[in-house]
Amino acid sequence: MKLIGVMSLKAYRDHVRKVFEKHDIKIYSELEITGHTTDTIKRYGWWSLDTDVPLYSTMYFAIVKKEKADALMNDISCLEGECDPDHTPKAFQIDVEKMV
Repeated sequence: MKLIGVMSLKAYRDHVRKVFEKHDIKIYSELEITGHTTDTIKRYGWWSLDTDVPLYSTMYFAIVKKEKADALMNDISCLEGECDPDHTPKAFQIDVEKMV
């Protein structure tokens, strides 16, 4: 089993959801996150300030079989052509040793 994590701008929420639907992933978690770029650090230091312009994003998590995880990762990488090249959806997978 694999834990899949996908991060994308809110604007691409439907793109990511369609990939999950295509791979028949019916159980997943979704949460809103606020992202900052390295540009923020250069301009304001380590911590963001009120003058920072954050990126509103969504993080998705799902636990799936390895084959489904591989196919999902491939399709997420294909979204690069549909999204802003500076803010493409990013995904990662981690082994799940045990699940009850």
